[in-house]
Amino acid sequence: MIADKLTIAHISDLHRTPDSPISNVVLLNSFIHDLDTYTVQGISKPDFLIVSGDIIQGGPTATDLVKQYDEANSFLTDLATQLFDGDKNRIILTPGNHDISWAESKASMEKILEKEIIEKNGDISSKILKQAFKINTNIKWSWNDRSFYRVNNKDTYNNRLSYFCQFYEKFYDGKRQYSVDPDKQFDIFDFEKEGITIIGYNSCFHNDHLNRAGMINPECIANTGTKLRELRKQGRLLLASWHHNTKGGPYDQDYMDGSFIKNLISYNVKIGFHGHQHRQEILREENNIIDGEMMLILIAGSICAGPSELPPGYNQQYNILELNRINNSEIKLTLYSRVKTPESSFDNPIWDKGTFNATATKFSTTLSHEKPTIPNLAKAEILLGNRKYEDAVDILELHDLNDPIVRRFLLECYEKLENYSKIFNKFSDPQNITECISLINAGIEIRDKTKTKQILNVEKIKHATDTSIIHLREQLKAKIK
Repeated sequence: MIADKLTIAHISDLHRTPDSPISNVVLLNSFIHDLDTYTVQGISKPDFLIVSGDIIQGGPTATDLVKQYDEANSFLTDLATQLFDGDKNRIILTPGNHDISWAESKASMEKILEKEIIEKNGDISSKILKQAFKINTNIKWSWNDRSFYRVNNKDTYNNRLSYFCQFYEKFYDGKRQYSVDPDKQFDIFDFEKEGITIIGYNSCFHNDHLNRAGMINPECIANTGTKLRELRKQGRLLLASWHHNTKGGPYDQDYMDGSFIKNLISYNVKIGFHGHQHRQEILREENNIIDGEMMLILIAGSICAGPSELPPGYNQQYNILELNRINNSEIKLTLYSRVKTPESSFDNPIWDKGTFNATATKFSTTLSHEKPTIPNLAKAEILLGNRKYEDAVDILELHDLNDPIVRRFLLECYEKLENYSKIFNKFSDPQNITECISLINAGIEIRDKTKTKQILNVEKIKHATDTSIIHLREQLKAKIK
């Protein structure tokens, strides 16, 4: 279950603007000094830190990228030391568009020759046009030279994130890896003790030097679904992080379609975090009007971007989120904005309360989240491994018997305890060969003619072709002759 109180710091867009750099020493000192400031004001020290993309500014050479990632690694490592006693697992990282290597992107493509594009009548090939406007297309359009390009080396194209992947593994000391395979570009951070799970998605699927739009690979959304459903059953509060914003203006091209949010809502993800737009915002996304399921999207501004990259009227900014359980079905969410004061300099920022409208310095609402009433399956598995079968049964009998893991663990416990009556009562409708065999053995041991007849009339036993079941079935029949 979720701890009674948790605090999450959310920063984004760490890329340092070349004409307005800020050093690690200054940034770390500024951040930790602000922590001391707001904890005095009653806000708790963070339990986790979400970094929603754009770790570096980017550059034309591998040397540029490696140098910038080393700088980011040093800052985040020091931050983990200051905030979490060196536990880097409490920092959740996702890539952003600045983490895309344009060198690999350019090297993966070749210009499509005019003879492929222009038809005999002088029109542009309809085939090329159709491919260019597909979501998962390998055809790209360049406004710079008004030409079409084709991705002709998929491996090189996928290596657009290879430098981020190397940084990721280095930061987590080899304990976590990030794949260049687009179908595997996500990571799940599960914290059993705190009852919270944070999943980080890559929103740069198909994002490259010719395509600024963001997208999360649908395969990644699908591949996380089963795991999230399992964690939900265990009572986790589910959160998600990515980089790109899901809304944009009529002339914007660098946001992404937000339809994936419907999938996250169906998985019961309650809060999403992203950056990219360099300004804070709070959005409420609903699945549909009827069922009322919704998800809050909390957007952080940039903590490092220089004045030339910030929207007019905005300063550097980050968020602090507090989660407090108020009863068995609700959690109170309070969001605080921390903004660089206008009086402080960019290269030595001082932070203060930000506002969400003309007067409010914090945003509060409640989220529905049922406090789990049954213990975790993992605890039952540990008890079973330690041969504490009765204690394991006490936990397992509270769970849904339709869950195959619960059935397997519970059957093993009953067999070890030789509790044949429970096997008969709980597994009278066996789902597999193992359960059929256990049910027949229970009938042999119970020696009750009525129950024996019931077992013999079970369809999976009565019509079994498995030799083990047939052999035991004949033994059981002999008991009632």
